[in-house]
Amino acid sequence: MTPGARIPAGGQPPTLTEWADQRLRASILQGDFGPGDTLVISTLAEQLGLSATPLREALRKLAAEGLVVLQSHGSARVAEIDLQEANEIYELRLILEPMALERAVVAGDAGYHERVEAAWNSLNAERIAPPSDHAGFHRALLSACDSAWLLRLTTMLSDRAGLMLTVGLPNRPSDYKTAEAHRTLMELAIAGDATGAAEELRRHLSRTLATLHTVLNRTSKRLG
Repeated sequence: MTPGARIPAGGQPPTLTEWADQRLRASILQGDFGPGDTLVISTLAEQLGLSATPLREALRKLAAEGLVVLQSHGSARVAEIDLQEANEIYELRLILEPMALERAVVAGDAGYHERVEAAWNSLNAERIAPPSDHAGFHRALLSACDSAWLLRLTTMLSDRAGLMLTVGLPNRPSDYKTAEAHRTLMELAIAGDATGAAEELRRHLSRTLATLHTVLNRTSKRLG
């Protein structure tokens, strides 16, 4: 997190807690804080120019979503990852996200198509897109889903998985391009192929979990 960051003059969320949540969430998912890192409220308050109250509320929300673990004495730590949790997270993602995507594509209008294409174009800016752009693309894919609860659950699971990917897959093969890995999803969603998009998302999530397994297993053996 950039030291000295302050609340922007315009366009901020309606509450300080929401703004703190966004800042902390982005810093965690971008890898500014790694798994196990301690988040001290007094230090964060100084960096963000906030009082402790909105920070505590934001950390409680992030803890409820599994991104941080609350500790005593006014601190928290970034949640750590393991294979069992990865399996549980992706088991749920494989059920819920294709369902949400199918509903989004069916309901999608011209504005939805524009959002998906714009989010994919953001992935194209760099060979390996930043975690925030990656998350933004997946959110754009689901953005027309007509179920608020389904969107809420898939977002929570996706954010937790985003932390796993930031830490578990810090390096990608030299021929990997984030945009190309998501091109088929973009094309199917824009074409209005709800069933095809849902099937492609299942394949996409399954490939990611398999890669995460390989890396975490390798790390576990090395540390053991």
